[in-house]
Amino acid sequence: MARPPSLSPSAVLPSPHQHTRPALLILNQPVSSTDLLERLWAHSDYRICADGGANRLFDAFVHDHVRRDQFLPSQIHGDLDSLRPSVRDYYAAKGVPISRDHDQYSTDFGKAVKQITAAILIMCTLGGRVDQGLGLLYEMLRIQLAYPDTRLWLFSESSVSFILPAGRNELHLPDLAYFTENVGILPAFGPAVISTKGLEWDVTDWPTSVDGNVSTSNHVRSPVVEVTTSAIVLFTIERAERLP
Repeated sequence: MARPPSLSPSAVLPSPHQHTRPALLILNQPVSSTDLLERLWAHSDYRICADGGANRLFDAFVHDHVRRDQFLPSQIHGDLDSLRPSVRDYYAAKGVPISRDHDQYSTDFGKAVKQITAAILIMCTLGGRVDQGLGLLYEMLRIQLAYPDTRLWLFSESSVSFILPAGRNELHLPDLAYFTENVGILPAFGPAVISTKGLEWDVTDWPTSVDGNVSTSNHVRSPVVEVTTSAIVLFTIERAERLP
């Protein structure tokens, strides 16, 4: 029997001494925490701003120009309609590559993902406009389906979220240094039937949908959590207030 997909949320924050680390994608959304930005920056090898994401990175250090120079992205990419001229001039003068994608059928999120592969840490906010938050989740799904070998991790104000594919999934949580015990399994992309092991309130063959049962406010009770699902679902876990 083939082993189920094995996921370790902690693996997206490996030691800085490791040679293979994920990329960091900064979207055109407010940087809610410079501490989170700094931590994700330290745990990534390649940092890309999706168009106006460069504005957000620039503005995050509006009162500290010295530190701003220490956080130069590897690339700025998108249709560049949101990139402020002054910000573009600043990063161009610092030698940051700036590239344009004229594709009108993809978002800047999608355009940026095409420039990178493997695991991608995404700085985002889910606490603003509802339509933008849902749009981000749906764009995440489209990208995940288009690039099945790419793993996307959304770092929002208080959580890390990622897609679980249909089938049996193992999530390795050997400790909660990076996260709290609080998790949710959300049918954000359509109805599913799920079974779980390793949570405080496990379920078996449990139908979940946006107009029915939704598994929220559950708690991790095992270093390995199993989630078997009939369809793609969104798994979310609360991150620690400060990343190690």
